[in-house]
Amino acid sequence: MSFFMKLSASQLPLFELPTAVSNNRTGSLAVSVPSQTAKKSKIVVGRNRPESIGISETYQQTQVQDLIDVLRDCAEKGSIREAKAVHGLVLKSNFDDKDLMVLFNHVAHVYSKCSEFRAACGVFDEMPQRNVFSWTVMIVGSTEHGLFFDGFKFFCEMLNHGILPDKFAYSAIIQSCIGLDSLELGKMVHAQIVMRGFATHIFVSTSLLNMYAKLGSIEDSYWVFNMMTEHNQVSWNAMISGCTSNGLHLEAFDLFVRMKNGACTPNMYTLVSVSKAVGKLVDVNMGKEVQNCASELGIEGNVLVGTALIDMYSKCGSLHDARSVFDTNFINCGVNTPWNAMISGYSQSGCSQEALELYVQMCQNGITSDLYTYCSVFNAIAASKSLQFGRVVHGMVLKCGLDLMVVSVNNAIADAYSKCGFLEDVRKVFDRMEERDIVSWTTLVTAYSQSSLGEEALATFCLMREEGFAPNQFTFSSVLISCASLCFLEYGRQVHGLLCKAGLDTEKCIESALIDMYAKCGSITEAGKVFDKISNPDIVSWTAIISGYAQHGLVEDALQLFRRMELSGIKANAVTLLCVLFACSHGVW
Repeated sequence: MSFFMKLSASQLPLFELPTAVSNNRTGSLAVSVPSQTAKKSKIVVGRNRPESIGISETYQQTQVQDLIDVLRDCAEKGSIREAKAVHGLVLKSNFDDKDLMVLFNHVAHVYSKCSEFRAACGVFDEMPQRNVFSWTVMIVGSTEHGLFFDGFKFFCEMLNHGILPDKFAYSAIIQSCIGLDSLELGKMVHAQIVMRGFATHIFVSTSLLNMYAKLGSIEDSYWVFNMMTEHNQVSWNAMISGCTSNGLHLEAFDLFVRMKNGACTPNMYTLVSVSKAVGKLVDVNMGKEVQNCASELGIEGNVLVGTALIDMYSKCGSLHDARSVFDTNFINCGVNTPWNAMISGYSQSGCSQEALELYVQMCQNGITSDLYTYCSVFNAIAASKSLQFGRVVHGMVLKCGLDLMVVSVNNAIADAYSKCGFLEDVRKVFDRMEERDIVSWTTLVTAYSQSSLGEEALATFCLMREEGFAPNQFTFSSVLISCASLCFLEYGRQVHGLLCKAGLDTEKCIESALIDMYAKCGSITEAGKVFDKISNPDIVSWTAIISGYAQHGLVEDALQLFRRMELSGIKANAVTLLCVLFACSHGVW
């Protein structure tokens, strides 16, 4: 898809697009007005009204405003039936073209907001006149319904009809560029914004810097931000969020410090974004600064902010601080998000017992669990191998119905049964899944591998590939373990080839699994070659190669590798020392 833009100081920018037309713009809407609604209406309009009756211009404007107010209310409440009644009333009216245009704009807006975008297109197509608001409604509607190309097409048609965009139209088309994931189109729109003098508008500039951040061009975001003559909360928040989402966590925190030190007062969205950055930086002191700001603003008890703080402290490894925020603000909270954050924090930090105890308390308080709750709880069950508790929670999920039988929850359930050693239950959960992903298949392959059922693991691996799923490093790692247990050297070599093609042969878990596989399949030479290619071996890789030489009775080689490992600064763990002792016990001294 190619787009061409002609820019000059003397003519309107023109976009030429492919002739493809959205199939969402077919036909026009025909609606009937319920008679009961029409009778109740205080607004009396009709095309067949005798001319002698007439209405004053002021009274007609009042009617128009009343209808606009009703339509705005419909958009907020999602009242599609009432909107259709108003639409029917407008169609029977004798409003002039200008008032009809305004009313139809709002009708199209309501239909779009109520997920009736085809009806909105029908209204738009039948409009006798259109203004920039009309086109903006269609651009926004297209974007909100995922029809990003259609949104860009509406924008280009608007230009070709001689309608100049305003700041809202530019903001809308910027969202379409984000949806199309097109930095090139975004820069074209940016060029037009600069030429038309909208670059100084804080509303438009904020949309631009947000677009660049979401399209991965954070340098351009910084450029737009620094060129702005003024900043507000929204622009600061967009910049902080953009840095966080692009992995510039320290920069995000620095922006937060600048913002709160006089530039602008942070709000809850600021704190949520910077909390994510601090969690990635794993810096408790920074976290304290964020929490202090929340306390000073009086929003630490806000559910969004408090949940972000709990998650931040958990990721920083400070569960005490996370629990303190939870106990202070949310121990009696009826919303599940703070509970989910705290349970997840415990689960991810290896505190499975605390996670399960808090989940029990959550249930006793009558708080509804969701898929995030269950995923964290089953992870804790898997880590603690609490089979009976797992069966109880599994039953609770089944009672909740199909809404919670999503792939992520099913994967967590299967993994819990696998970790508890109940392979039959893993298979039952897998077979009942209506939808599977790579995690589902990897869980089953791993379950077979860990249960010493190597042939079943390899058969499942083959079936997975036949179904079109591309294995990840964890799938391959389990497959290599199965090859090692079965001494399938040739199969292992084929898997190694697949790994190289997929570019996964340098993953840490793969490197050690390859060494172990070759060693256990009797090819210590190939194991050594894999190890020699590792640029920075970790303790697992060192242990795998030392173990391989020990198993082959190559005591001196094993001990030399052990000395090299110590010289490289890697400290031996219990498994490494056992491998060295095994080598010594099989050597001749």
